[in-house]
Amino acid sequence: MSAADAQTRIAAPSVVRAVGLVFCVAGIAGMIITSIANSIDAAIAFGFVGATGALALLLVGVLVPAVERAASLDEEQASRLEERVALLVAAGANEDEVRAAVDAATELGRRSRGG
Repeated sequence: MSAADAQTRIAAPSVVRAVGLVFCVAGIAGMIITSIANSIDAAIAFGFVGATGALALLLVGVLVPAVERAASLDEEQASRLEERVALLVAAGANEDEVRAAVDAATELGRRSRGG
């Protein structure tokens, strides 16, 4: 992850995970205590707190790896692609046309996977 990406991030995933875990634990403890005290409304409220924490943990677990994978640039793969473009140009292909075809293929790949 670049320094610019780190600066634009609102909260680190570890912080969101910790807050989500605190919400889960507080929700479970609150549900137990308020159920013993026979306060159903409070138990339901603490249930929502626990569900919010679980949702936060789920979202961080799913989204962070996907975003990091999408944001990473594979330098080796980019180098191999550049070599292949150079080979096509050396074989007589128009460099602008080859690069336009690569750009079109990249855009097609992004659209087909939903990115």
